[in-house]
Amino acid sequence: MNRIFLPMKNLLITNSNSINEFILTNFLYFKKNDSILHKFKPQTFLNMKKLFFAVLLLVASTMVFAQKGKVSSAIAYKDAGKLDKAWETIKETLDPANPKAEKTINWTGAWQARGEIIEAIILTKDANYKKLVENPVEEAYKSYMKAIELDEKGGNPGLKIKLLTFSNTLVNSAVEAYQANDYAKAGDYFEKKLALDKTPMFKSDATIDTAIMYNAGLAFMNAKQYQKAITYFNDCTKYGYNGGSSYAQIISAYQQLGDTVKSVEIMKEAFQKYPNDQSINVQLINYYIMSGQPNEAISYLDKAIATEPTNSSFYLAKGVALDKLGRQDDAIEVYKKAVEVKPDNADAYYNIGVIYFNRGVKQFDVANSVPTTNQVQYEIEKVKSDDEFRKAVPFLEKAVEYNPKDTYILDQLKNLYYRLKMMDKFNALDKK
Repeated sequence: MNRIFLPMKNLLITNSNSINEFILTNFLYFKKNDSILHKFKPQTFLNMKKLFFAVLLLVASTMVFAQKGKVSSAIAYKDAGKLDKAWETIKETLDPANPKAEKTINWTGAWQARGEIIEAIILTKDANYKKLVENPVEEAYKSYMKAIELDEKGGNPGLKIKLLTFSNTLVNSAVEAYQANDYAKAGDYFEKKLALDKTPMFKSDATIDTAIMYNAGLAFMNAKQYQKAITYFNDCTKYGYNGGSSYAQIISAYQQLGDTVKSVEIMKEAFQKYPNDQSINVQLINYYIMSGQPNEAISYLDKAIATEPTNSSFYLAKGVALDKLGRQDDAIEVYKKAVEVKPDNADAYYNIGVIYFNRGVKQFDVANSVPTTNQVQYEIEKVKSDDEFRKAVPFLEKAVEYNPKDTYILDQLKNLYYRLKMMDKFNALDKK
C-alpha cells in the first residue's frame, strides 16, 4: 500500500483548533485506487504533537525577545539622550495593563533599565526631562531594589556596577537636600544608601559606611526626628566612629525628647569611654550647672581645663559654679584667668563686676540698718558700700567695651556712675 501525504503549504495558525485541524487534514493517507479514508497511525500523531509544541515555544520566545528588545531600545534612547522616549518605552515593558509586558515585568533587566533611565533623569540638566518622573530618587531606588529582588542568580556584575553608581547619586542627592535645608529628605536618601549596602549583593563586601551613618543622624537631628537620629548615632558608637561627638549627638537628642535621665546616663557612659573628649565633658558641665550641682560641675571643669588650658569658656563656667557655692573670691580669680586667656571675654569682666556690685548692695543694706540716730556709723558703712561699687566700675567698663551692644550692661554702668556721682562719665555714656 502506498501512502500519499498531503503537502504542508501556506500554514496559517490562528488558534489551537486550527492547528489540530491542520494536523488531522494533512496527515491522512489513501489506499491506491481506493476512496476509503483511513486513520493515521498513533506514532505519526505523537510526532506532530512535538512539532506543535515546538511551534508554540518559538512563538512565545519571539514575544519574549520582542519585549526584551523594547528594554534594549529604552536603554538606547537613554544613551542617546532621548530621555522622554526612553521613559515611555520602559514604562510599556513594565505596565501591568500591557499584556505584552507579562514577559518583562518580572525580569531583573527591565527593572535595572528603569532605574538607569530614572537616574539619567535625576542627573540631567534639562528642566523638561526632570519633570518626567515625580520623586525620581524614590522611583529609581524602588527600581533597583526590585532588580535585586528578581536577580535569581545573585551577584549580577552589571547590576552591581549600576548600583555603585546609584549609591553615589543617592549621596549627592542627600547632600543637595541637606544644603537646601530639606533635612528629612536628606536623611531618607542617606538611609536608602545604607539600605543598598545591606543587600546581599553588597553585604559580603563587609564595608560599613560609618560616615553615611553619621550624616544620616545629623540630617534626622535637624529634621527633629530624634529617635531616628539616636538609632544612627548609636550605630556610629558601635563602630567607634567620631568618638564622643556621636555620643554628644545622642545626648542632645534625648534632651530634645525631654528624657533627662537617659541623657545623663549616656553622658556618663560616654565620659567613661572618652574622658578627654571635650564635647562630652561640656555636656556634663552644662547639665550639672543647670541642675544646681556646682560641685559636680567643678570636678568636670577641672578635667576640661587640664585637657584644654587655653579655653576661656571653661574658666568662665568654673567661675559661675564657684559663685553659686558662695566662693566669690575664688570665682574672681578664675574669672581673671578667663580674661588672661581671652582678653576680650566680656562675660568674665561682667561677672567680676557683678560680684563687686552685689557686695556693694549688701553693704548698703548694712548701712541702712544703722539706726537713724547714729549718723556717723551710717556714713562709715555707706563708704564701705561705695568702695565695693567703685571696684565694680572698671570691670563693667571692660564689659561694655567688648560688648557695646548689650544695653542691659550699659544701663547698669550708667546707674553706677550716677550712684557714685561720676557725672562726667555718666553724661558721656548717656549720649551714646
